[in-house]
Formats: sequence, structure tokens, C-alpha cells
Amino acid sequence: MNPLGIEPRVVAIVSARMASSRCPGKAIVPLAGEPLLSVLLRRIASSPQLDSVCLATSGNAENLPLVELARQLGIPAFQGDEDDVLRRYIDCARSMGAQHIIRVTGDNPLTDLETMERLVALHLEAGADYSFVPGDALLMGILSEVISRSALEQSWERGEARHRSELVTLYIKEHPREFRVRTLPLDPTLYRPQYRLTVDEREDVELMQRLFARLAAPGKLVTTRQAIELLDREPELARLNSHLTHKSHNVRSVELDAAIAGKK
Repeated sequence: MNPLGIEPRVVAIVSARMASSRCPGKAIVPLAGEPLLSVLLRRIASSPQLDSVCLATSGNAENLPLVELARQLGIPAFQGDEDDVLRRYIDCARSMGAQHIIRVTGDNPLTDLETMERLVALHLEAGADYSFVPGDALLMGILSEVISRSALEQSWERGEARHRSELVTLYIKEHPREFRVRTLPLDPTLYRPQYRLTVDEREDVELMQRLFARLAAPGKLVTTRQAIELLDREPELARLNSHLTHKSHNVRSVELDAAIAGKK
């Protein structure tokens, strides 16, 4: 763990709120008896490549249970702007003294740690501003991305209101030549674009609860690979949420990836 003031300081920022238009309170739905957000925070915090982990939520009072949940785990929590998500990330990064952040969304309890750690190594070695896995693997709900704080700050300063919403890397993806961008292919053994491991609808909750009921064990973390292997063996589980559509901003992000690849 690097102390404050010694670069590079890499902090995972996990964003989560109680509000959701499709599944309110999903951050605290139980997975094998443990709140979803707690599962995710513990998984991310287990990585030895991080200097810290922080929960980023909005200042609304309804999010105080999430703040308390994080603090019970010994994880700091930051409350920021409700609507300007990019500003929330920047302010959280500043409060944590982070030079680089790993962006993790609270919808994805099975964010893959192997891929996250490979991204961090690539990002630091290349001196990158933004490192990510391109393509439709994003829609699986298992990916994180690594961004320098300076790139986020430039995005906020140069961008418009639409660049400050939930897709905080939109400005970077629309203006890749302004940044040092690096991409990492997903391990083919994890690539299952037909699987949906994000949590945004009731059917997603049902699938995740079934996966954790089968895979969770005392003292062990459920891995992304275990979940994918179970879905491979029992495809009827994957059909629980296969009919659902993905968020428009995630689809837009995948579309932009093709343009980035074409400019390299």
C-alpha cells in the first residue's frame, strides 16, 4: 500500500446509489445473505494492486445506509453531486489523493478481478490516461476501467453536460486523440457476450441470487470465472435474464469502441 503523497496512487472508486428507475434498493439486495454492495466492496478490496477502495455515492440522505455499510467494512465513503457523476468521481479521487482511479459500477457485483489487475498493470506501465477492454464484453457486467484523474478533470473542463452523466468516460471515447488510450483484450475464457451479469432488473437480481446460493462459501470470494463456468454448465440459468435489453449509454460506449480501434 502506497502512503498518501507517493505516486502513483491507484484507488478503486465504486459508485452506487439506492435510487434506481428499474430496481430501487438493488445495492442492498442479499446475495447468499450479504448485501450486494458489501459483496462487491469486499471483492475489490481483496486486490493487492490497489492502494485503497472508496465508495462514491450522492449526498442524498437515502444513501446513508450505503455509507454506513462501507464504513462497517473499513472502506471510506464519499458523498457528492447527485446528477454530475463525473464531478462526483473527480471530487472523490481528490479526497482520496488518487492519481489514477479504477472505475467500478455498483451494478456489477462480479466485476472480474483478474482483468482489473491486468488493466492496472498495463495502464501504469504505459503511462496511460485511460485503459479499458473494448467491445461488447462491456455488456456482460464484469469489467472495470482505469482512468487518470487528470483525464477526468480534462473531460469535465472540455466537455458538455452530456459528458458528465453516468458514462463518465464519454468525452474520452469521443476524443481519443486528446488522451493516451490503451486497450486490453478480455481473456477468451471469460468472453461470453450472451451472459448478463449486471444487476439492473428484477430478473438480474434473481440470477445473481441463484449464482451466489450455489457458489458462495464461508471465507471465500465468488469469482467471475466460477459464475461463468456455472452458466456454461447450466444454460437455463442464463435464460433467466437473457431477454433484457442493455442500458443505452453502455450500448453507445460499445459503438464508440469501434471508432477508437479504427483510429489506432
